[in-house]
Amino acid sequence: MSTDIGDLVVSTTGQRMVRAPERCRNGHPLAGHALVGTTVCRCQDRHLSWTCNECGDTTYGPALGPRCSVLHGPARIR
Repeated sequence: MSTDIGDLVVSTTGQRMVRAPERCRNGHPLAGHALVGTTVCRCQDRHLSWTCNECGDTTYGPALGPRCSVLHGPARIR
């Protein structure tokens, strides 16, 4: 069974965890070198995000689809 970035998986200790990406799209390792967050999206789902400290590339899990539109930058104060 194949899992995607952001999927819930069972760790080697038997606990559930989210599958994180190993590298950004530019090849930099993300473990210990990324800002991890959550982003609200127009698709009514939340996406986890991993932003590379080296180049600023962001990977989303689950991956962004055609209905997705995430907020980039801080939210506007209303």
